[in-house]
Parts: sequence; structure tokens; C-alpha cells
Amino acid sequence: MCGIFAYAGPDNCTKVIIDGLKSLEYRGYDSWGIALKTRTSIELKKNIGKVSEIGELKSIKAKAGIGHTRWATHGNVSVENSHPHTDSDKRIYVVHNGIIENVDELKDYVHGDLFYSKTDTEIIPKLIARFLQESTFPEAVKKVVSLLKGNFAFVALDRDSNYLIAARNGSPIVAALNDGNFYISSDLQSLVHYSDKAFFINDGEMVIFNLANTSIEFYDFFNRKSIQKEAQLYDIQFADCERGNYKHFMLKEIFEQPRQLQKTYAVNVSDFDIRFHYALDPEMFKNLRRIVIIACGTSWHAGLVAEYWLESLVKIPVEVEYASEFRYRNPVISDDTLVIAISQSGETADTIAGIKEAKQSGAPVLSICNVPGSTITRISDATLFTQAGPEIGVASTKAFTTQLEVLFLLTLYLARFKQKIGTKDIINYLKNLAEIPEKMERVLAQTDQIVSIMETHYAVSNALFLGRGVNYPIALEGALKLKEISYIHAEGYPAAEMKHGPIALIDRNMPTVFICIRDQSYEKVLSNIQEVKARNGIVIAVANDNDRRITKLADHVIFIPETIVELSPFLTVVPLQMLAYYIADKRECDIDKPRNLAKSVTVE
Repeated sequence: MCGIFAYAGPDNCTKVIIDGLKSLEYRGYDSWGIALKTRTSIELKKNIGKVSEIGELKSIKAKAGIGHTRWATHGNVSVENSHPHTDSDKRIYVVHNGIIENVDELKDYVHGDLFYSKTDTEIIPKLIARFLQESTFPEAVKKVVSLLKGNFAFVALDRDSNYLIAARNGSPIVAALNDGNFYISSDLQSLVHYSDKAFFINDGEMVIFNLANTSIEFYDFFNRKSIQKEAQLYDIQFADCERGNYKHFMLKEIFEQPRQLQKTYAVNVSDFDIRFHYALDPEMFKNLRRIVIIACGTSWHAGLVAEYWLESLVKIPVEVEYASEFRYRNPVISDDTLVIAISQSGETADTIAGIKEAKQSGAPVLSICNVPGSTITRISDATLFTQAGPEIGVASTKAFTTQLEVLFLLTLYLARFKQKIGTKDIINYLKNLAEIPEKMERVLAQTDQIVSIMETHYAVSNALFLGRGVNYPIALEGALKLKEISYIHAEGYPAAEMKHGPIALIDRNMPTVFICIRDQSYEKVLSNIQEVKARNGIVIAVANDNDRRITKLADHVIFIPETIVELSPFLTVVPLQMLAYYIADKRECDIDKPRNLAKSVTVE
């Protein structure tokens, strides 16, 4: 989950790399480091915490360099464990994302060498240095990658030769070459300042850049042969990666949701007919008898919402699995099971492993993702893209709601394919879906009301989120958002389950957030609210406009516009996102970079 950025070229090397690292900090921000190659040496700077100014390195005239911002896995947070790492002679410098699983056995190759960190990464420069005794720098790297086990992406810099080399197996990396300027990064969005084209590096591939003649070579280390690659255009705009006038990226991304939903709708729906931007092959669904959804975190909550939709409209059994559990429990999967994998980044390690498990069992895999060219999109049989644009805040918001939109469109597509609903019903659903962005704007306009609620309750230590039916997953998502960015302990439950344990926690110091819309469970949820009030609990309710009954019961009410019940999660989640954001801001938390978290979980 660490961030890697490397550069070679005539521009100010230090500034380019530092700017690149700052744009990647959502991937990790425990510590950072940079190594700069001058004509005769390599200068190293490492520090704890977020990327900061580099002082004396500003004046260094470097022609290449590598940088790293870390999310700690092997070894605690310390300068010694920060990247880049080097060999004993300080010739080879390496930055790395991932986990090398066979470090102990690899140490036999460098027997007697001292290790100065507790990381798995340090073995890489030491191995390269070992093989340099008998080969060139590129050949030494090729030998090393053949020995490594685990997921990794690394960039290596050699003090004594004119090469900058990157390799990938499992962890993301992309490269760009523009007018003699060469860039390597963990994510596309850090490259938007420099190029509109990128080379997507696949698993088992190396990219070798020659500083002397600005040539680039690609090598397949699985099959031990050189390969050809073409740079591909990508559609990320500079403004999408900037915070603008918003205080935090998360707030910007909350308010971007109506626009991104409109975009997702527009590229997949024409004249009230679902025509996915990336066409699906109906053969994938010909034998469909069962659906398994795999995902992690917020994407798992999107899968839970989709479970309600798919079972209700497609009339097919659906299971929603944590990808981390699915991959290890010998799941019963066959060719009549459709596996739907959901991932914002397309690089989530557990979801990737789950897809591979499903494909080995013969099941078709359909992924829902936000990042074209990512690993999940390449190994799936088909992909539907969410059109969310870059999401830089660690806590997911617009990625979640655009995932919901694609999942709902997929539900309608499958319902039509299975002949469970007719054209008239589909048109009605699509018309209601098309109205969601405008209704979401009306929810977003209630900032003052939500801030007022925040002012009363931002200092609490615990909170409970309750919902039923299709809004039970939204209760889970609301609790997760509050935990992630404000560090307040929160739990989400089905409202009816409150009596089976959580009610013991109710008192005047712990708010309970109810999603209480006018659906088939409305009266039941009102009864649950009564039970909380009978125990002097505080109730914050998300309810439909003009619901007078709820105003007599709840301490605070956030109103949302009416929509059909199936689409209510698009509206009920927004006030919970906003409430979490404003509470975290009041508590002076680092909202875009919450402690211990990273945006893309690329390790187990």
C-alpha cells in the first residue's frame, strides 16, 4: 500500500519526486524517503511522518531519483525501516511496495551481510549487489526477480550505471515517457501533471530505462524475453486530482457524487436502455444459477446492498463474501456461479486472490472497478467501470455510490436477461435512477443542519447505527465512515437486532443513528426508536421529507427526498458521510489520511 515515485530527466529531479510522493500519500504516510543520483554519488534523505521539505537536497543537481511514502508492514515506523534501502556498499538503492515472503531463505545468498532494518525490502538491494559481482545491473535485477516470492513492485537505482529499473508482480506500477522525461509511479493520477499516456506494467514485467540515451525496454521475467509495449491514453484530468476550494479531498468527493452519478448513468444508459460502456457478453450469464459477490471494506457494503436488489429483482440466490475469507475457505464455486468482484482501486490484494480462486473453479468473473488498467480489470472476464474519477480521500464516498449505481444497472440488465421484469418496469427504474443526482444535491444542501447536529455530539466516544432491509448495509457504512476518520467507536446493526445485545449500551451519552424511511419496515423501526428513547438514549434519524411522526420521536432529523425504496441507499448514505466528515473536522482529525489506514490495500 506504499507509494512509489521515480523520475529521470532534465527537470528538477528533487521537486518532481517530492510532488509525486505528496500526490501518493493516501497510499501510506508513516514515513518517507528519497534517493537522488548525481554524477558521482547517490544522496539519501529519510524521515518519519508525512512528506516534508527536503532542506539541503533542494540544491542537488540530480539526473534521476526514487522516492517512497510508507505504510508499515514489516518493521515498525522508524527512520531505519523507511525506504529507500541500500546494500552494504551503498551502490544500489531500492523502494518497494508489497511483501517478500521468502526473505529468510534469500539471506543465504548474502550470508554474512549485516541488515540495518527490520524490513523485507532490504534483501532486494543486497541481492542485486551480490549478482552485480558477475553481471550488469539489468541482468542482476533479472536474476533477483526470479528468486522473489510474494507480491511486489520495486524500483532500483544504481550509483555506477545509467539505468533506472522497475519490476512488478502483484503490486501496482505504471510508467510514462514524455520528451526524454521518464516517470514511474504506483498510481496513474500522480502522472497527470506530466503525461496523458502511460505504460501499464503487468505482473511478471520489468521496465528498464537508460538514462544515457533515454531509451526504454520492457522485459517479461516470467518467460525471460523482451517484449513490446505501447503507451496508452488515459482519461484523468488535472483538476480531478486537485482539492480546489474544499478543505479536504473527502469533502470535495462527497459533493462530487451527483456529477459522477450522472456521468456513470450517461455512459451506460441510452434512451432508457442499458447499454454498458464496456459491452457484456450474454454468454457469461447463460448458465447463471447463483451469484457470489466478493469485496472488502466499503465495497463489501455495496455488495450487501446489491444482494437485496439481485434477489428481489433477478430472483437468484446471492452471497456476499469478504474476499479475505472467501479465498481461504475452499468455497463451492462452479461454472453456473457468477462471481462479482468489487474494488475501487482494482489492486486490493484479497480481492485479486479471490478472483484467481474463482477462475480456477471455472466461474466467470465480472469486476466492478474505478481504475482502467488495474490488476483486477485485467484478470477478470469482464469489467464495468464506475466513472467515479480519482478518489484521493482514504475514506471512500463517491466510489461507493457509483459502485451502487453500476450494481443497480447490472441488476436491471440481469433481470431483463432472465425475463423477470419487463421493459416498462425497467424504464420506470431508470427514470427514478436518473432523478437521484438532483435529489442528492438537495441532501447536500443541508450542511448547516448536519453541522448543528455535529456540534452537539462530536465529543462522544461511541455511536450506534441502525437500519433495515436495503438500508442495513448503509448503517454499516455510516458506522465505518465515523470510525475511519473521527476515531469514534461505532457499530452498525440491523435495527431489529438492537434488542439482542446492543441495547445494553444505550444511555444519554451514546447517540443512535436510525435510518427510518417509509418502507415496509417503517413501523418496526419507529418501535425501535421508542425503545431507545425509553432508556434516555439520543436519536438521530435519517427520514423522508415531511415525516411528522419521526420529528416527535427523534432528537434530530435529517430529511431526504422521497424515492423508490430500492434507490433510497443513494440518499440515506450522504448525510452519514457528511456527519462523519464534520465530526472528524471538529475533532481536528487528519481526514484525508486517517491514522493507520491506506487507500489501496495491496498486502494481506
